[in-house]
Amino acid sequence: MDHIDPTLVSLRVKRAHELGFTAGQLRGDQWQHVAHGVVRPAFFAVDPTSARVADAVALMGRANVLGGWASLWVQGNRWFDGSDRSGDPREVLIHCLVGSQLRVRPGILPSQADLHPDEVESLGHYDVATLARSAYDEMRVARNLREAVVVLDMAVSTTSEVAHTTLAAVRRVVESHHKTRGIVQARNALELGTSRSGSPWETRTRLMAQLDVGIRGLEVNVPVFDLSENLLGVADLIEPETGLVIESDGADHRELSRHTDDNVREEKFERAGLVVCRVTSLDHVNRWATVGRINRARIDAARARNRQWTLDKPDWWTSWSPARRWA
Repeated sequence: MDHIDPTLVSLRVKRAHELGFTAGQLRGDQWQHVAHGVVRPAFFAVDPTSARVADAVALMGRANVLGGWASLWVQGNRWFDGSDRSGDPREVLIHCLVGSQLRVRPGILPSQADLHPDEVESLGHYDVATLARSAYDEMRVARNLREAVVVLDMAVSTTSEVAHTTLAAVRRVVESHHKTRGIVQARNALELGTSRSGSPWETRTRLMAQLDVGIRGLEVNVPVFDLSENLLGVADLIEPETGLVIESDGADHRELSRHTDDNVREEKFERAGLVVCRVTSLDHVNRWATVGRINRARIDAARARNRQWTLDKPDWWTSWSPARRWA
């Protein structure tokens, strides 16, 4: 499992003493006092997210469990970095087990919600909520249903090559809890989730097409071939009935190499008779204008007669190693 070990970054003062460091040493310039009772070696270069998680792990001790986005992050799912949509840092969720105590501190969100024994996993010196339980908690507190689906998609994504859980595992967690704040939103998100989404903006674009435009037959991250069995590209979203392709462009798509690849793929799609509609994060600001644009592209796709493409996978596809990501 891919994760950092926060116990190597921040320490409670008591633990530092147990490791042999004196009070005088801890007051020296070799140590930073990052929170009351918590120190970190001054020479330890660490990114802000790692630092926040490390401090939380030091504060919670062995009696409690790291949860939410921080649990997903330390277990290798880098879609969860502890920032909200505006880029501001979010609190670190700590599950307080029965009989344990945790002082309220800035940046820490103590929780006494039920945590089942099978929803806890040990990472050695500290415990975390499982990926599925952490996803459930993030879905419950998401700002709305669509953002809850984004959480779910990123927690179960098999195409973005990060550590992930499964839709079935998240569903089991949701079904095992009752009368918890936000559980209705989590249940509803499960009905809209997919394990094939490749990014948060791709999920938001899919939900716009499904819920606002009314497209029900979208397929996600599907390889498209010409009639000679050549790969044209992997479509972010495609409606097989009409031949509409919706490409979701995040910030990384503006990089020159990525932008060039996008243009080449789009040209291949259009030569084969597909109609491509590109949607950027800025297009979500004016949602209804974008809905109209997708609708017009869908009408054009339905009228197209040059259908020189197929979703049928040729025999060579199953033996080609890069295809495993899109299986």
